[in-house]
Amino acid sequence: MMEMDNIYLKVPAKPEYMLVIRLTTSAVASRAGFGVDEIEDIKLAVSEAGTYVMNHDRSIEWLELTFKVDKEKGMWIDIFASKSVHRDVPFFDDEQIELSFYIMQSLMDVVEKTMDNGVLRGIKMYKKYGG
Repeated sequence: MMEMDNIYLKVPAKPEYMLVIRLTTSAVASRAGFGVDEIEDIKLAVSEAGTYVMNHDRSIEWLELTFKVDKEKGMWIDIFASKSVHRDVPFFDDEQIELSFYIMQSLMDVVEKTMDNGVLRGIKMYKKYGG
């Protein structure tokens, strides 16, 4: 039976809270057993994902993060946008946004957009140990 720790973080979707997200990510990744270089990669990828989601839709009120740490395999991270009043904005890729997504993909083993009827809801990422 696999042992998994789940850590949840909810912060206002404002750039000034990205520091809280980065520090929490760093602490969770360190506690999970990742090395210094991997922690920096994970921290940068999560920061890019948070900014990516916030820049997509200015009506987002909260960023909700879930860290799932599998002691034997690695860590899954979900960054989800939530808002009290849904004003859905269709997702359009542009060069700047796609550069952020490329950075995330280069740092993590898996990166996926969570879409709902053409609307970006969040980003899911995975980093395996030694990856």
